[in-house]
Amino acid sequence: KGQATSAMLASWVAQASSDPPGISVAVAKDRAIESFLQVGDTFVLNVLQEGHYQPLMRHFLKRFPPGADRFAGIKTYPAANGSPILADALAYLECRVVSRLETSDHWVVYSTLEAGRVSSPEGLTAIHHRKVGNHY
Repeated sequence: KGQATSAMLASWVAQASSDPPGISVAVAKDRAIESFLQVGDTFVLNVLQEGHYQPLMRHFLKRFPPGADRFAGIKTYPAANGSPILADALAYLECRVVSRLETSDHWVVYSTLEAGRVSSPEGLTAIHHRKVGNHY
């Protein structure tokens, strides 16, 4: 957003529409990245690949000091909308926020897809299963 960048590892992403193609992403209200996901904002959803996601997951799960570059040391290239695409991602989707639904502790952010690419049609999407569902 402007010159500022941010990132998060999303737990809840789902297809939300097919015409136009759209997704929903749940973002905790206390996350700083929430301010980057207002109506009209753009972002890239990077899809990680099964068997190759652990280094990126560890990187984005660690705590960063305020103002730190969350992409330092990570190979990226710019999307048409200016957001960073992870070079090691299986796929990416360029998104524009259309609406937001408030829940008790999260925002459900609905975005339409403006572009995207799959780097390997043989690759499988990474899925991380939590041991318990009541602690994140």
